[in-house]
Amino acid sequence: MPDKQKNTLLQDFKAFYQEANSSNIERMDRLYTQDVEFRDPLHTILGILALKSYVKNLYASSDGIQFEYTDEQRGENSATITWHMKFSNSALAGGKMITLRGITQIRFTDRIYYQEDFYDLGAMLYQHIPVLGAIIRFVNNRVRP
Repeated sequence: MPDKQKNTLLQDFKAFYQEANSSNIERMDRLYTQDVEFRDPLHTILGILALKSYVKNLYASSDGIQFEYTDEQRGENSATITWHMKFSNSALAGGKMITLRGITQIRFTDRIYYQEDFYDLGAMLYQHIPVLGAIIRFVNNRVRP
């Protein structure tokens, strides 16, 4: 893939997630192959239709999601992108904004056929659930020097 196409794909990928909402999901067809594989700490999703459904539900159930991209490393047919995601969900942390650090690895030809997101599930979810969050914070404080 020529560098110009690679740059365009990666810029379109980042722009989509910065602007994503439940009404512009069809833009994913330009980014992903039909048989895309997506993984994160909670999910393994196979196929563009399942990924569209997941992303649509993610944005519909959140009160707001914002991405700030902090670094990018590119290979011949792959890229690694680091980011901070800010989001709020009324079921977590009383609806307050949560910031999560993560890394996305993607592999592509003319479109992305594999994406894996890495992040701390505790920082995203468990620490913000009443009672469970208090227990996790207590344990974390006990084991940190």
